[in-house]
Amino acid sequence: MPSPPQPPVLGWKEYVSLPEWGLDLRAKLDTGARSSALHVTELAELGEHVDPETGQQVPIVRFDVVLGTKRAPEHHEVEAPIIGHRRVRDTGARAEVRPVVRTRIVCGPVDVEADITLTDRSGMNFRMLLGRLTMEGRCLVDPAHGYVATTRPRRRRR
Repeated sequence: MPSPPQPPVLGWKEYVSLPEWGLDLRAKLDTGARSSALHVTELAELGEHVDPETGQQVPIVRFDVVLGTKRAPEHHEVEAPIIGHRRVRDTGARAEVRPVVRTRIVCGPVDVEADITLTDRSGMNFRMLLGRLTMEGRCLVDPAHGYVATTRPRRRRR
């Protein structure tokens, strides 16, 4: 009887793509964090809009994702439906309520539709954190190595 396929191994840090939003960035794979988080600025809830697929009223959020360097920041404005709000404890154990959005995340061989909380991660080394709910059952994380499954994405020409 053949053994079941082993899940792919990813490093503790990898490059991820959020293709629905046209974003490529570095992320920390954090098995100690329950949910995934993305650093955003200029966060504004825009009120209710009609979802074209369901016809339902859904709240929309607009936010800015800043990539690049401090000297050459690249601002990416994104609008997404809010699927809920989640109470999350930050690294200092302070609780905050964050909006939650859902999008596709691609990290090497892992391609998943996942929930992401939006927050200010200023001062953190990684603009994105992949939590265990995003990775659960999809991969193993090697805490001793980074960039096991991904390489730096090519810069997009504008």
